[in-house]
Amino acid sequence: MGSRLDTKSDIQIKRKTSGANMSGEVLTGQCLCGAITCTATGDPVSTVNCHCSDCRRATGAVFSTVLYFQKERVQIIGVYSGFDHASDRGTNVSRMFCPTCGSQMFARASGWPDLIGIRAGCIKQTERIIPQRNVFVCSKIESTALDPVLPRIDGMP
Repeated sequence: MGSRLDTKSDIQIKRKTSGANMSGEVLTGQCLCGAITCTATGDPVSTVNCHCSDCRRATGAVFSTVLYFQKERVQIIGVYSGFDHASDRGTNVSRMFCPTCGSQMFARASGWPDLIGIRAGCIKQTERIIPQRNVFVCSKIESTALDPVLPRIDGMP
């Protein structure tokens, strides 16, 4: 069953207006049906192309591009469903998606409790999606081409 995010949730956040490395720009996104929306203020902490088998299975794609933000800079509105599982590193991963249209929206990992990952596919400002590295390249699909400029990391830094 989905969960309703409200001001008591650790994901529902009031946007900050100051802080180091914060551009002040807002990214917005939504699921396919529009039932879940999000805003993220400032620049992401990191943007990765993840090639792990879990991301491939969850998204149905050869890799998943994720923008990680400090959770206090993200606001999510809507009812979502989630799936929790253990990663290959032993951390708990929560994947949140729209129960109506199935859009993968967000991810949280117990190893990074202060961050929330927003799936690049739901972001409206696509020009601001700039991957910084490829992670879990040891599990990538062999035929997947990688940007030669981006660092390649076998796991998650």
